[in-house]
Amino acid sequence: MLTERQKLILSAIIYEYTQTARAVGSKSLQQQLDIKVSSATIRNEMATLESEALIKKLHTSAGRIPSRAGYRYYLDNLMLARAATQQDIALVMQSFRGNFHEMDDLLDESARTLSELTGATALILKPERLNIVVSGFRLVPLENQLLIAVLVTNDGKVTSQTFKLPRELAVSSLDSMIKYINDRMNGRPVLEVLKMMQSDELPTQMSRMIKTPAAFLQLFGDVLARSIGDTVHIGGRLNVLGFSDNDQDTKEVKRLLEFLISASDVRRVATTTAHHVTIKIAKEIDEPLLKPFSLITRAFTVPNQGEGVIALLGPIRMTYARNVLLMDAFGEALSQKMIEYT
Repeated sequence: MLTERQKLILSAIIYEYTQTARAVGSKSLQQQLDIKVSSATIRNEMATLESEALIKKLHTSAGRIPSRAGYRYYLDNLMLARAATQQDIALVMQSFRGNFHEMDDLLDESARTLSELTGATALILKPERLNIVVSGFRLVPLENQLLIAVLVTNDGKVTSQTFKLPRELAVSSLDSMIKYINDRMNGRPVLEVLKMMQSDELPTQMSRMIKTPAAFLQLFGDVLARSIGDTVHIGGRLNVLGFSDNDQDTKEVKRLLEFLISASDVRRVATTTAHHVTIKIAKEIDEPLLKPFSLITRAFTVPNQGEGVIALLGPIRMTYARNVLLMDAFGEALSQKMIEYT
């Protein structure tokens, strides 16, 4: 058990190291602590903290820095963090006042803003099984038999794909299929329509309207699949390159950046159902690439759809209390804003 003075000194070391990235000495602590003790007494207390493996000495300095265990003790026992108030949430909501036609645009902007406010890398994931529904499908003719297939879904997302129509087919020959899709598929979940394509139902119906529906079915299936593709909405992706205390080789940097844009990888380490903020440090994160970092996560609700995830990846030497507050505020704000997209 640490004494109150030892707790005070550990908190002060973490605060100063967070601000300066320099090892903290007894004289510096004596100046900033609101207690009247000698630097010798502080050194003795620091020696105790070091024996408990909560702080450690750098070879290049006489001062001390927090250890991983010191940070964990601080987070579990000493950090003064408050939950977001309605005023905090309202301030975040103000950043959402732009016209976001798609849910993805809102999440992209949220990740960018959160990254700017924290200096960390922000990652946002929609619910994995978001119930996306078909709202409309059309073809836009271009030149030289080129067409753009456009699919609109109920979350406001517009998914498009360009393809080339076989020369023996005219655009007008596809009108009946477009009408069939809009008459019969609108209002159906995308996953349900994809299952219909894997059965005989949809191919059989389309074969009555066009002699060779395979190419069109492939196109329609591709657009459908892309509309529900899992995406990491990321802000400040390159920030992460400056967070590690160790030099990173080119291959490791490449693997790290690829990891951050992989929705399946991010879900594996960041998925949580907790509506309170959780923090993992270094080896607590189940991914070797992320051992030099801290990961803060929080779930947010998409009404009638499930839970999305906000994650903040940053240095172990970060301002945790402020970042926890921001994560809480963004989680509540996104839960409220998502109502517009359901």
